[in-house]
Amino acid sequence: MTDVDEIRRYYDAILPYYDDSLADRGDLPFWDSMAARWGARRILELGCGTGRVTEVLSRHGQVTGADLLVEMLLRARRKAPRAQFVAADLRQFELASTFDLIVLADDPMAHLLSDDDRAKVSRLIADHLAPGGRVVIEGLYRHKPVQTAAESWTPTGVPFVWRARYRYENAEVTARLRSWSRQEVELLPDAGIRIESIWGDFDERPFRDDSERMILVGAK
Repeated sequence: MTDVDEIRRYYDAILPYYDDSLADRGDLPFWDSMAARWGARRILELGCGTGRVTEVLSRHGQVTGADLLVEMLLRARRKAPRAQFVAADLRQFELASTFDLIVLADDPMAHLLSDDDRAKVSRLIADHLAPGGRVVIEGLYRHKPVQTAAESWTPTGVPFVWRARYRYENAEVTARLRSWSRQEVELLPDAGIRIESIWGDFDERPFRDDSERMILVGAK
């Protein structure tokens, strides 16, 4: 099974539960503020999923949403009819224009486990940023195992790679996911992305080692 097959299998399994599982994240006002903050008019959302964030971004400018899975894009078109959508692998996307704002919500890069793949995506992001543009990445961050009724996270033995298990009403789904680290952030300037801010949550609190997530704001 290739990594693309693994990603497809994962999202095929969770698609019936996808929107409901994200409904209470409380992140939509954050993405609305990011689109407004720098006056972005051309916005690219990578890993747009079913268009939950795309709908908010499209209130501010022309949005292009990209996702690996056509099944996701079909739902996204219904939520954000003014946006444009393309099916694309994060590691291979190449668009004709550059963008004032590039957004990665709910960390689509978590499915990329290798250093090379993640560095390749970072370089492509830098290539697609317009002068003065920003990228905002909501990065998966895990610093300890988690065990709840709804999900569990256990180390795989590979640095920063976790085995996640999600439990839904009629299904249980597992996936290998990679979290961000301070070491990886320090390499982003090599890809052409200068980090401006690192936040620990959607309220823009400073990132700490026990933060819920790692939100990165970078410029070209």
